Amino acid sequence: MAISRRNLLISGATLGAVSATGIISWELNKQDTNAKIVIAGGGAAGIAIANKLQMYLNGAQITVVDPRPYHWYQPGQTLLLAGVYDSREDVISTNKEYMDANVRWVEDSVTEFDPDNNQILTGKSGTLAYDYLIVSTGLELRYDLIEGFDPEQIGKDGLTCIYHSPEAGIASHRQALEFAQSKGGNAIFTRPHGSLKCAGAPLKATNLVEYFVRESGQRERFNFDYMTAENFLFSVKVFDERLQEIWQERQIAYHYEHDLKSIDTQTKQAVFTTVSGEEYQKEWDFIHVTPPMSAIPAVRNSVLADSNDFKGYLEVDKYTLQHKRYPNVFGLGDTAGTPIGKTAASVKAQLPVVATNLTAMIRGVEPPAKWDCYTSCPMILDVGHAMLWEFDYTLQPVTALPFEVVDPLKKSKLSWVMEKSLLRPIYDVMLEGYTPV
Repeated sequence: MAISRRNLLISGATLGAVSATGIISWELNKQDTNAKIVIAGGGAAGIAIANKLQMYLNGAQITVVDPRPYHWYQPGQTLLLAGVYDSREDVISTNKEYMDANVRWVEDSVTEFDPDNNQILTGKSGTLAYDYLIVSTGLELRYDLIEGFDPEQIGKDGLTCIYHSPEAGIASHRQALEFAQSKGGNAIFTRPHGSLKCAGAPLKATNLVEYFVRESGQRERFNFDYMTAENFLFSVKVFDERLQEIWQERQIAYHYEHDLKSIDTQTKQAVFTTVSGEEYQKEWDFIHVTPPMSAIPAVRNSVLADSNDFKGYLEVDKYTLQHKRYPNVFGLGDTAGTPIGKTAASVKAQLPVVATNLTAMIRGVEPPAKWDCYTSCPMILDVGHAMLWEFDYTLQPVTALPFEVVDPLKKSKLSWVMEKSLLRPIYDVMLEGYTPV
């Protein structure tokens, strides 16, 4: 296996350079402009790019539109399931903690995009005009595509889903511990077809719950089944093969091309459809459901949406992140129609690309920056161990740290410490617009 090297992940020297000479350089090279820039979506990508643009532009009128009055650290959901985080406050903070004072925040929802007239429509605030638009509206969790599924039941009677909310993450941890302390039963974990935010999360959930059961000392009383609508566990072949080896050792069965169709919480039955159209019914005592996901309705029903390879997602060039038909529009984060890369690590790598290319547009030159789809997935194995998986468009592993420090195919305490303690500070720095690592 050939693993390429990337720059060192983080160091005091790097951060020092950013805070000193780096900031001076940005101030000296800022582009003067009075351009109106609207950012649709104020999650991690929206907040971070609003702050990032402050480093590139002087005088721009930047507006962020998002209905949520708080920020949700979604990578922390697996840590809620693990029990490392144990309260809503561990993943929720106020938006104003991160937003630059010069950025206008409109607490509202985008209802329609009108790129032919350079404007968006909102639910309460009317029409907002722009010179440049950045779409970072994230994904919608499509529980409506699972018959019988009621999100209100999450955290009850063995039904879990860490994607839904901070409260659901906490409740899922409680359900996992109750299941582990029971007399035995069947655990099912689902993965729908298509793109997901943090596609590794269903795998991490499987590993964590199996770990809790193993720690209870009654592993032989429990059955674990991972039901995926895809024909693989993980898209990167070497990581996929490694996980298969681990699951064979841990007696976790996996079933390809089984898509969750419906669920009955009364009888605890889940119905799956196979690629041939047949139905397959399975009983569960514990189930973790990962819902199908899509771009939000305002994106997928708009003229900005891709109608081909990434149907419903924002149609962008996968390298420049510029819209293919509307050059003053850029995509960022999960809503962008790219082959992979729906993680916070991808957002961090995308930020300088979008900021550089939008600034180039203002200057009247071609966007020069390109994103290689760098992304990472700290694959949690148990409470205390993980593997750091990093890759790009080639679907080949890359490493941020020296191979001798972190072997992505070996169980590592350091990778767990990075997931538990180091990634959040890097994430917070990213939200403030800094991407030194």
